Amino acid sequence: MKRITGFVPAFALFGLAACHAPFEPMVGGPCTYDTSIVEGTVVYVEESGARLKGKNEEVFWVPLEYLGTLPEVGDTLTLQRELITEGTCTPEIYTLLSETDG
Repeated sequence: MKRITGFVPAFALFGLAACHAPFEPMVGGPCTYDTSIVEGTVVYVEESGARLKGKNEEVFWVPLEYLGTLPEVGDTLTLQRELITEGTCTPEIYTLLSETDG
C-alpha cells in the first residue's frame, strides 16, 4: 500500500504541471524611457535607414523600420525619440511625426 501512496503525489504533480504553460522568462523586464521630439536633416541614406543631423550638430541613425519609406538626402524629419533610461529593452525607439521635402 505504501508504493501506491507514493505514486499518487507524483501523478498529482505531473497532472498539475501538464495543465500549466511552460515557464517563459520575462524578456527585457520593466523599462523606462525619456521621450523627446527631435528634428533632423537627412544627410545619408542606405537601404536599411537614414542618418540625420539635428540641432547642435547631433548625428543619429534611424532604421528603416521606423521610417516606413526611405527619405531623400536634404529632407527634414520630425520624430518622437524614446531613449532607454532603465532596463534592457530596445535602446532607441523612433516614431515619424512629419517629413518635409528638402
